Amino acid sequence: IHGVWPDHTSFIMYDCDPLKKYKTIDDTDILTKLDARWPQLTSIKSIGLKSQSFWDYEYRKHGTCCADVFNQSVYFDISMKLTDSIDLLKILRTKRIIPGYTYTGDQISRAIKSVTQNNPNPKCTYIGRSLELKEIGI
Repeated sequence: IHGVWPDHTSFIMYDCDPLKKYKTIDDTDILTKLDARWPQLTSIKSIGLKSQSFWDYEYRKHGTCCADVFNQSVYFDISMKLTDSIDLLKILRTKRIIPGYTYTGDQISRAIKSVTQNNPNPKCTYIGRSLELKEIGI
């Protein structure tokens, strides 16, 4: 998971309340569950769990856009539930789409849509001369 971004049909929602403070998560059970689903890949695990800089960034950038409906704790709980309900790697494996092989965007999108019933938003990036899947928006 990269993040959970509230959506609006008329405009993109981000930086709704960037001055809102992130409350460091202290509960080790929640930290373990959150880290398993939303690891902070830019640092060593122990440092990431202590600084929580990526979760802080994502919450202030996107989570604050729904803060009038969901507090920070609920935002992260919903994030984990969504991740558990839509296991993209499992969907792709089940549809025989395996990392290290080449597939078209349509193949990837059809595989995901066949399970979620929604059109995914795959994004790719060039690595050298090769196009690689970077993220999938659901």
